[in-house]
Amino acid sequence: MTKPIRFYVRPVYHGSELLVEIADDHRVDGFPDLAGILRHELGARREPHPEGMDRPVIALLHQRFFSYWTYAGGAYEIDDDTWGLFVTATQNHAAVIADIERALLRTGQFVKEEVDFARYR
Repeated sequence: MTKPIRFYVRPVYHGSELLVEIADDHRVDGFPDLAGILRHELGARREPHPEGMDRPVIALLHQRFFSYWTYAGGAYEIDDDTWGLFVTATQNHAAVIADIERALLRTGQFVKEEVDFARYR
């Protein structure tokens, strides 16, 4: 990909927890391996999802794939579905999302777009 990939740091709908939303199409050829980038940048490792959301039956039923990752700063989940790619954290979410934001920006492949938080209330 030649142009930077846009992402948002925004609140979840009707909540205050933050998430990272990839704004560009993550299904195109040449899209970078987000999980691999975060694994490398954060020293993260994949773990079984604590709620079993990474089971194949979930992916088939919902057409989305969840993966759960831990690193020294906490844990996060990558939600990869047909329409979007998101990174969320349920504990210590502000710090974890900030780490993910910094990791993406360090690659030089991503650019953060500002959003109006009021749109998500």
